[in-house]
This record gives sequence, structure tokens and C-alpha cells, in this order.
Amino acid sequence: MTGTAPRIEVHLLQVGQCRHPEWVTLRGGRWSAAEFPALSALLIHPTRGALLYDTGYATHFDAATARFPERLYRWITPVQLAPAQTLQHQLAARGIALGDVSRVLISHLHADHVAGLRDLPNARFSALRAEIAGLAGLSRLRGLTQAILPALLPADFAARLDCADDAQGIALGPLWAPFDHGYDLLGDRSLIGVPLPGHSRAQMGVLLRDRDDRPLLLAADACWSARAWREQRMPSLLARPLMHNWHAYRATLAGLQAVALRQPELLIVPSHCAETLRAYARSTARAAA
Repeated sequence: MTGTAPRIEVHLLQVGQCRHPEWVTLRGGRWSAAEFPALSALLIHPTRGALLYDTGYATHFDAATARFPERLYRWITPVQLAPAQTLQHQLAARGIALGDVSRVLISHLHADHVAGLRDLPNARFSALRAEIAGLAGLSRLRGLTQAILPALLPADFAARLDCADDAQGIALGPLWAPFDHGYDLLGDRSLIGVPLPGHSRAQMGVLLRDRDDRPLLLAADACWSARAWREQRMPSLLARPLMHNWHAYRATLAGLQAVALRQPELLIVPSHCAETLRAYARSTARAAA
């Protein structure tokens, strides 16, 4: 991402939500249930058109969790998706059809990030190779323990997939330590895929500058809230079995804080943080006024 890279028009869409006790995701948090929005970031590139970073929920989640053992997923994470929250509705409100989406940048394969892939008939997919490798030989029960529902993936998923690792590598420089490299996903340095280890086998964040020239790091589930990285509050140990690598997750969380302290203008966007979604909506409204 350089001074000459194209700027991206960003819309942070809440495509459904689930409810959990806050303390599960934030050590020392409230015992009461909190709402966790599911983010899909609409990224409008000046020449490539509409792309998405993840999809949030979709009605396919209901079908994929209709039977046991997958039905346990639905019970553990009660999902709400109002008609006005669907990806189709929110894109249409901005003059974009589902078929107009040219690419989905997949942070990782958990259901709340890929449930809408089947609704995007013309999109290609970008993800880190190691994340996709986890699908090989994945049983239904094993998938459930990893929050992966293979039924959510289009039948031609493999044919439409581009491994982000095959894009040109970019050294991020000392301001971004400990995150030392990324991938130039479109070849113009407008969208840089950044490995964010720990939560899944190979989670990918995306670094960009928006139309107001503000740097954003779409951070997926590297943390579940802004409070987590600001206050360095790990999830409850109850969430540890859900993590691919607990120690790597802790290091990534510390890395987010270190980067933010060096770059106070950077907005870190966790995929389930209502506070961050509201703050970005307010800032873009002020810029447009």
C-alpha cells in the first residue's frame, strides 16, 4: 500500500449477528449476552468494481446446520439475520447485484465469514493456501469442532479459488512489526493481504486506504473487539479449544496493539465489534458532510 495505490470506497455491512456471553470473548467481560455483528466489508475499487471481504451470514447457514451434528453449531451460536440485513438487500441498496461482485477476499473459513459465498455466482475467491488446505479430508464432526461447514462452499469453490500466497509478496516495514509481510492481492497495492495467525489455520487480514486516505486493517477474528486489543484482554479459556494456536493468537493480539500505538491514524476493524462499525460509520458521515 503506497501513496500512489488506488483508494478504496469502503462500506462496513452488518450481515446478521449472533449472541454470546461477553466474558467468553473478553476475559473479565459481562456475564450477560452481547450481540456480535457479522461483518462483510464492501470494497469498491476504482477499476475492479465491487469486491467483498467475507460475506457474513446467509440463509445457507440454516440449511447447513439443519442436521446433527451441525445443528449444535446453531444452538451454541444463535444467529439472527433480518431481511434488511441480507447481503443481497444491502448491496442492492447501493446499486450492486450479487452477480456484480468480482471477488471475495476470505479471511478464514468459519461459517460466519463464508455463509454467503454460494450467492455470488461470478466471484472469484482469495484465501491463504494453508487455510484452504485444512479442508482436505475434513469430516463433518471435525469440521464442526473447527467452526467450518463445508456445505457452505460452492460446488466449484476450488475452480474459483486463487491462493493469496501466489500474489506478489510485500515487505511491510518496521511500522508493522511483528507483521512483516503481506500479499498484493490485486497487483496495484490497493489491497494487501496480511497473515494474522492464531485464530484459524491461516487467517488473512486486509490492509487498505479508504477514499478519505485513512488506513484500515480489516482484522477478522484476530480479536473480537477493539477493547481486546486496546486492553490486551484475551478471550476466556473456554474459547481456547476454538483457536488453532492460542499462543499465536496472543502474539497477534499484542501485535495489533503495537501497530496501533505506532500508527494512531490506523483503524483496526475486527469483524464482530459493534463499536468499531459505529465509529467508522460516523467518521465517513462526517467526511461526506
